Amino acid sequence: MKKIIAYFRDGKFEELLGCVAIAAVIVPVIINIVNRSIFSFYSISLEVTALLAYVWIGYGFFGYLYKKDAHVDMKFVVNKMPSPARAFFDFLRDILIFAFSVYMVYWGLKLCKTNMARYVTGTKISLAYGYASIAFGFFSGAVRSFCAIAGRFIHKKGKGETTT
Repeated sequence: MKKIIAYFRDGKFEELLGCVAIAAVIVPVIINIVNRSIFSFYSISLEVTALLAYVWIGYGFFGYLYKKDAHVDMKFVVNKMPSPARAFFDFLRDILIFAFSVYMVYWGLKLCKTNMARYVTGTKISLAYGYASIAFGFFSGAVRSFCAIAGRFIHKKGKGETTT
């Protein structure tokens, strides 16, 4: 059980899902290029598959990027600040990311639910697959930012106990 939890906590699941999503973008596009140039045939379903996988790459890996500290950040400004100010702005960033992530999970689930019966034009692919990426990525971001916030308090509490 610990290995399964570590698999998700360390981002290995999202790395695997990212590899699948990248392949799901590249392979259908290549197939469509070959079909279009050799067989004069174009598949809308393949194009939509690539597009939905691209959407998953954009939204579905928000939490992973947060964990890897690879999100948009202004490190050149933050690094010039004194340590207490840097800690405050890191905490503020975590709070804002948590609030935004919870908000996006709510709307991602709502969009997913309302678009279950709607399909991408010309296909039988539900729009809910694309909206599920919003809920997945930002749920991961909410969990990770909550853990970062809790970790700050646990670390301070543990640090205070060792000095007394």
